[in-house]
Amino acid sequence: MRAAIIIFIFITLCLISGQVLCFSVFGCTGGSLMFKCMYKNQSETDKQHKGKYFCRDESCKTGISTEIQNRWVYNERLALYDDENSRFFTVFISNLSREDDGKYTCGNSQTWSRDVELVVNNEPHCGTFAVQDEYIGQTIKVHCEYDHKFKTHTKVFYRLNKDPVHVMNSSGSSVEKLILSDSDKDDFTVTIRDISAADNGVYLCGVERYRSDDRPSETSITHMTFFKEIHLNVYSQMTSVQVQAYSSKSVFITCTFPQEFKGNEKFIQKDSQQKILVNRQNQWEYRGNMHMFDDSSEGLLKVFLTDLTTADEGTYRCGVNSNDNGLFTEVKLTVNSDDNFRALSYTSAIIGESVKLTCDFPEKHNETFKHFCKVNKKKICEGISSSEKKRFEFSVSSAGVFTVNIRDVSLRDAGVYWCGAETRHTHLTSVSLTNQHKLTPTMVGREGGSSEIRCPYDEKYSTEVKHLCKGMCFAPNAQKIIQSDEAHVNKPKISVTDETELNVFTVTLSDLRAEDAGIYWCAVKHAFNLPTELIIVMKDVITREASVGGSASISCKSVRNLSSLQRSFCRGDQPNICVRDGVRVSSYMRTNSRFSLTDQTSAGVFTVNINNLTEEDSGKYWCAEESSGSFVFTEVHLNVTEETKSPNTEGEISQDKEKSGFPVIVAVSVGLILLAVCLVLVLLKIKYNRKQGIISSSDRRREAGDHEVAQGEIQDSDPASTPLDSTVQLPTNPSDGLLYASVSFQKHEESLSDATAVFSKDEIHSDYASVKHSSTPN
Repeated sequence: MRAAIIIFIFITLCLISGQVLCFSVFGCTGGSLMFKCMYKNQSETDKQHKGKYFCRDESCKTGISTEIQNRWVYNERLALYDDENSRFFTVFISNLSREDDGKYTCGNSQTWSRDVELVVNNEPHCGTFAVQDEYIGQTIKVHCEYDHKFKTHTKVFYRLNKDPVHVMNSSGSSVEKLILSDSDKDDFTVTIRDISAADNGVYLCGVERYRSDDRPSETSITHMTFFKEIHLNVYSQMTSVQVQAYSSKSVFITCTFPQEFKGNEKFIQKDSQQKILVNRQNQWEYRGNMHMFDDSSEGLLKVFLTDLTTADEGTYRCGVNSNDNGLFTEVKLTVNSDDNFRALSYTSAIIGESVKLTCDFPEKHNETFKHFCKVNKKKICEGISSSEKKRFEFSVSSAGVFTVNIRDVSLRDAGVYWCGAETRHTHLTSVSLTNQHKLTPTMVGREGGSSEIRCPYDEKYSTEVKHLCKGMCFAPNAQKIIQSDEAHVNKPKISVTDETELNVFTVTLSDLRAEDAGIYWCAVKHAFNLPTELIIVMKDVITREASVGGSASISCKSVRNLSSLQRSFCRGDQPNICVRDGVRVSSYMRTNSRFSLTDQTSAGVFTVNINNLTEEDSGKYWCAEESSGSFVFTEVHLNVTEETKSPNTEGEISQDKEKSGFPVIVAVSVGLILLAVCLVLVLLKIKYNRKQGIISSSDRRREAGDHEVAQGEIQDSDPASTPLDSTVQLPTNPSDGLLYASVSFQKHEESLSDATAVFSKDEIHSDYASVKHSSTPN
């Protein structure tokens, strides 16, 4: 109604003033407007082509003017084009508002002018704006909605590639690869086939108007009201990559762009959905389960998708915007619901020791690399830093499985880790994550000893109160242990140190008992660290000796008197690893091959029996009891030895005696023979010595007797006929006759009646012959 009144008043004034070509134009808020300012006279003179202008009010302070023809000139939202071959010049006004409503003048600075009434209304569908990101080679459609009152008006489609350029209208035919169709609904569609980089730009949808809402006639001087602006971005595809991921897991995609685009705005887009712009560089941004990072130093766009479902499948485009022609990489993401990978694992690691994590990776893809990353505070899985890689060792244990061994575990290693497979392409790298590990630091405390729990915190919390709780702090069932501003006089077993320069809050627990075992949480306000597990090892050690083939019975005493205790018996050097990998029997599995467990709850004891022992069963075992995630262990040493074999049958006894007695018999026999020989030699020696003594005395007696006989013979013979000598002469010639006499010596020398030699055991004497040799004369 207001517009009709203004038009009526304006036409009336025009008629009164005699100005036949007074006219009005209509626009809408947020839209654009283009109209023609006709020359006053039809005759062509040079003055007609002098400077043209369009301005507001009589002062003409706001407006635009030009002396230039055949080229658009601009002044903020106003543009003017003077065509020397036409009887008019064209004015274009963008981004209209209600403040633009009013009287204007257009004309020639020399000879003529026209009054223009500009009416700006609020109309449905006016001032709409859309961005369409399309890609080279596609066929696209642009939809333009309008008010129903323009149903019979001619629809126009312009391109505003700096200058407004008519593309097509509904009254004309198709133009090359463009088709305009006006549907029964209140919108029309422009289809553009096989788009190229040249199609990049801004487009306008509008209608032809005459006066207000009247449909213009063929002779009417019309104007164009544009109600929708479309920004069409056409991108060139660098590459297309197929990426495979897994349901409930994550995928990491890194897009690489040429260095000249590293400072340009990056984006990610799924299918035909609206493009998501990364507004800030060098920091993570979040959109649901999508995390984005524009690395301006390297020209990279990193995209991290978590908690994947089949709804995340589709075609993604990661790209970079530019003034002329953007670039993008196409990512065809497939999410498999059945992966057969290990589920989330909770792993505890003792500070200072090593821990091994097992990872799956798909073998379907070629050129895959093993990937291992840790989730940071922003929930992004980042690769292990080069300074830490020396502690992380990778090894392939079997097909589709690799292990990561972390040496010298410290508190900084606590957190969430992902394993996966990395696939590298020219412009894109994808990491399909498969296994998630939550690594919890474990403190081993000995009964009666002490243990430190260190809680790092962000620098911004240095002046805040720190908490240590058994269980998650601030939860209803949490047990508060200590806080940094609390007096410790009532808790002599606990000491606290808050090192603000290191941003570490340390709690020391002394004189440890079984009840100190549990899961401890550090917290500042509502910021939590990962929990720390404290397990207690009792002082007492159980030792058992057993024989191969026998059995062993080990009684484990319950340390805590709790009804909810779960017992287990495991093997391993470290108690936490034992519970994870070495459980033999437990309250849930009372029989396991040669192992069995009997739980005597009333007596506070559970007994483990091991049958058919082997030497390999020797080693360190642990009696474990668990309640609500807190563990207490008692160390067990089992030593299995080979027992000496005992004979079982008489045959074996006889055989053993024979085998064992033969060497003894031989040794004894040889010893007896040697002893006999020695005795014989001794007796012979004694006899010989006695004989030598008797011979010596007999010789002396014989010499004396011979002397007496010789003297008797000398006395009885004729001294003149036979020479006498007192000595016995032995023959000097063997052939001389040997004369002898048999002599017997008895106890009494006077008895010489027998010429035979007699030997008697009872007589102590020696028989011998005195031999006298005489020479036979020749």
